[in-house]
This record gives sequence, structure tokens and C-alpha cells, in this order.
Amino acid sequence: MNGFDVEAKLGEGSAVDVFLARSGSDRVVVQVSRPELGDDIELYARFLDATKRTRQLRHPGLVTVEHVSCAVDGRFVAVSAPVQGTTAAAWLARRGPISSELAVNWGVALSEALQFLHDHELVHGCLAPQNVFLDGDEDEGFTVRLLDTALMLFRDVRSLPVPKSRVLVAPEYLAPERVAGKRATPASDVYGLGVMLFELLTGAPPFADVSPSVTRQMHVVSPIPRLPAHLAAWDDLFDRALAKDPADRFESMVAFRQALLELEARVTQVEGRSPIVQGALLPEASGEAPPAAVPSATQPGVRPSAVEMIGPWIVQGLLGEGGMGRVVDVVHSTLNRRAAIKLLHPELTRRPDQVQRFVQEAQAISTLDHPGIVKVFDLINEPGRVAFVMERLEGKSVKVLARERPLELARALRLIAQAAEALAAAHQVGVVHRDIKPDNLFVIAGPPEQLKVLDFGVARVRSAPELSRLTQVGQVIGTPLWMAPEQVLGREVDERADLYALATVLYTLLARRFPFEGAAIGEVVMSRLSNEARPIGEFTFLGEPIPRRLQQLLVACLARDVSKRLGSAQAMADALHVILHAFANPGDEAESPSGRWSIFKRR
Repeated sequence: MNGFDVEAKLGEGSAVDVFLARSGSDRVVVQVSRPELGDDIELYARFLDATKRTRQLRHPGLVTVEHVSCAVDGRFVAVSAPVQGTTAAAWLARRGPISSELAVNWGVALSEALQFLHDHELVHGCLAPQNVFLDGDEDEGFTVRLLDTALMLFRDVRSLPVPKSRVLVAPEYLAPERVAGKRATPASDVYGLGVMLFELLTGAPPFADVSPSVTRQMHVVSPIPRLPAHLAAWDDLFDRALAKDPADRFESMVAFRQALLELEARVTQVEGRSPIVQGALLPEASGEAPPAAVPSATQPGVRPSAVEMIGPWIVQGLLGEGGMGRVVDVVHSTLNRRAAIKLLHPELTRRPDQVQRFVQEAQAISTLDHPGIVKVFDLINEPGRVAFVMERLEGKSVKVLARERPLELARALRLIAQAAEALAAAHQVGVVHRDIKPDNLFVIAGPPEQLKVLDFGVARVRSAPELSRLTQVGQVIGTPLWMAPEQVLGREVDERADLYALATVLYTLLARRFPFEGAAIGEVVMSRLSNEARPIGEFTFLGEPIPRRLQQLLVACLARDVSKRLGSAQAMADALHVILHAFANPGDEAESPSGRWSIFKRR
């Protein structure tokens, strides 16, 4: 191919052949249309329209076409953005079966990409390891992306005539209904993903014979093979994914993805390790202090071995545990009132600085009467026990919500706007949170959803200098992955550090990546000291267009120079409400509360 040095053929489609090639110093995925495509003007025009459409449907889990050109012989050449890596088929051939952890990781990423296609009424139809590209460096972790071999583009009316020598979908990857001659549907992709995960885990697809016709028949009549003992936890998932009747399979890729996460949770609970799922968890530093305890009734309670009393409160169970203490579910012994109590770890009660910081948190929260901030009712400070009583919340943290499913643009904006309003109330009385992250943003189910800001344990209170001195200049307090540059350096911080962290959360919810690049978490943290945040781009992880005003707002909140940053949480909340109004009312030029877009003036 002119201008490309072909390294390997990756796959074949009904309209294209797919190659991994070099273009200058870059490696790219190149799709070249078959010569006979140009012989049929109708199909030629449809290919043009379909290529244009797929270029507009961008998703991190798809190898996206960046450029389309016409070769001298009339064939189309579609070129991806630069990539680095290999296919899952090449990995399998070189390294053998993958672990359960990797299979969950890859399966979640692929299910999200497939759901994106299904939401846009497209079916992939050829889910084989050769059509999964592992983009990136093996040592640093791959981004799993689907290759589109153009099979999906010709499903609605008629397809190109295919020579008998060309097998577009190998029989090992055909769903039973496709063996019967029916067209592919989203349920067929559920089956195809099940087949592929089975092969990645075991080294071979579940149904295979030297005879293609026998292989096809096996999909229709043969029982699902049982897995080796070390993979037995997968049996139930494959029973659903590989059901013969499409109605018995997972009803969507969302359900498939949830089953993978539940499988991961079961496996990690047995093995005693932390779940690591690409696309399922917001990126988080390994080795960080345990996340702050979240007072949630949705978390399984752990009954103590004996009745435990905290003053008049009877402990019902453990809700969570963090670096400084634990949160327990309690009920009042006489009033039958439910609440949550946060207790400082006993060994820390002997340290005056830790006790003072813990008391400071209770005092800081108690001054904030705002629906977006958890309420504190009482403080217990006695020898060997320091605790405060707070309202009991039922819901999930933003981190858990994002782990379950990527948030839609409007939902993310509504939640972060509520967080900004809560921070504005805190800032108004001189309280800077300093540890804004998805764990500390808690959502009570609606409608409407209500977000509450949790864990003011490292807050800075301007009106209490004796408490502020607990943190010396040069001491880094908080969670580095979400910190503003000045906070990473241990410098004095003000309200704008909270805005930076909150904007980082919003950016990550929408893009499913951090605003800074790095091969390791430490590099991600340090890169913000010398670089501006990467533009978020024009589309969210789910493919929704990101309004220009929102792009500008993120730039204004994530400025490395504090003086160039948006000046107040209220300004951020106002901006988000204007964007939400415009999002809900296209074409309606809404005025912000402070005058149209004066919210971007520094305050």
C-alpha cells in the first residue's frame, strides 16, 4: 500500500481487509476496501455514508477511523489514530490463556464498547480475538479496543457478494441463530463475547471441530463445556451468555458487564485482593490509604460478636473503615432512631494531633447547614473513645456509581453541580475540604438524586488558626491523585484547590481517564506540576458531545496557575447550571445568574 509499510494482516470484513501498518514513525490500523466495492455504485455510496457515520461515533473502546482517502485504483483507505500493541489473538498465541482478572478486565471494556454500538443501532457481529486490539505497552497495561472490520456496515439491505474462499465469520464465533441463517442482533454479540472470553480463559473456543459444518451444528445442539476447577466460578456466567435461545441470554451488554463485576467481586473476596477492572473503576492510585468510610446502608453490615454500646447508641454493624477510623450503623436504645457513628481508631486516640483533627472535622461539619453536606448531631470525646454521630445515608458513592456504569453527561453535571454548591457553602464559612474525590461524594437515590459531600477529616478551617496549624506548610494532606498542583507541593491552599479536585472528578467521570498522562500513578500526579491538563475532547466516554462551554469550564478549573483558575465554587455551580439548562433546552441562550458567562471572570 502506498505510504504504508504493512506489518501484519489483522482481519477481513465483508467490505475491507484490515492491516497493522507503519506510517512514518506511527503504527496505525488500516482498512482497505475490496476492489469489487467500486463496481456497485449503490454499495459504494452506502460505504461512504457508513464510514462517515462511524467516524462520528467515537468511543475509547473502539479503534476509531481518523482519516479516509481514495486510492488511485478507486479503493477506500481508512486509517486509525496511532496505536501501539497487538491483537488478542496474537497475545493468546504467544502467551497462552489469560487470568480471570484479565478476562474480567477485558470483558468489561468490550461490553462497554459493544453497548455503545448497540445504543447506536449497530451490531458488531464478528467477536473473535483477532478483532480485539490491545492498544498500549504490555508492561504499562493495555487499552482494549474493538476492531471494526466493516461487517456491521452492510446489515440492513444487502451485502457484497462474498467469494467462497473468503470466510467472514469463522464458525467458532457464530451464534446459534446465525447458524440458522438469521441476521446478527445485540443478543448475537452477547453470545460472541461469551465465546471469546471462554477462548481467552481456556485457550480454545467452546465449540470447535475440524469440520466447519460440525462446528456450526455444535453451537445449536451441544451443551456448554464445563470449565476446569480453577475457573468454575465462570460457569454461571457462561450458562447465560452462551444460551442457545437468545431470550435466555443477558438482556444487554449492561447486564453482561454487571455479571462480570459481580464475578470479580466474588473472586476477589475469596482471594482477598482488590478488584482491578478497566473501565469499571475510576483510575486510582495503588498503595493509597484506604478510602474514607462511607455511611451507606447498602454496604453489607458486619454484626459484632457481642453487643457494643456507644453512649446510648447500640452498634448494629460495620458500614466501612478508613485510615483514621471506622463508621458503624447504630440505633438509639430508647428513641429507636437510626444514625451512623464515625469512631477514631483507638490507637489514634492517644495522639493529641489526631484527636484534634478528628474533632475539627466534626466541628467543621456541624457549622455547615446545607443539604449537600452530611449532618453531625453529637460529638463524643472521652478517654480512649472519640466519635461523632451523623445522619445515616442510604445510597452509593460516586466511585461506586461510576464503577457500575459510566455516567451520562447530564447526570454527571447534575451531581457535580450539587457538589459545587455544597463546597460553596463550606467555603463561605472558611472551610476548605482538601480531599475531594469520588469516594467522598455520596449519592442518595432519587428522584431526584441528592449528592452529599463526606469526610472533612483533612479540612482546613480559616477561622480556627490553632487547628490550621496542625498542617504545616510542606506537609501533603489529602489524596494526591485528585490534588491541585499547589497541594501536591504542600503549599498553602484555598478554595480553588477544591475546585481543581472537583473538576478532576468531573473530567474523569466523562472521559474515564485522568487529565494527565503517565505510565504510573506517580507520573500522573507529578505531570500536573509542569503541564496543563489535556483537553477533554469533543465526546464523552459514552460518545455524547461535550458542549464547548463545558470544555471551557474544565480548562478554567484545571489551570495549573492558581491565579488563572475559576475563582469560586458558586461560580462553578452557576456555570454547570447554565450548561445543564442549555443541554435540556437546545437553542435557548440561557443567562447565568451573574450575567451571561461572566461566571468565567476570575473571582
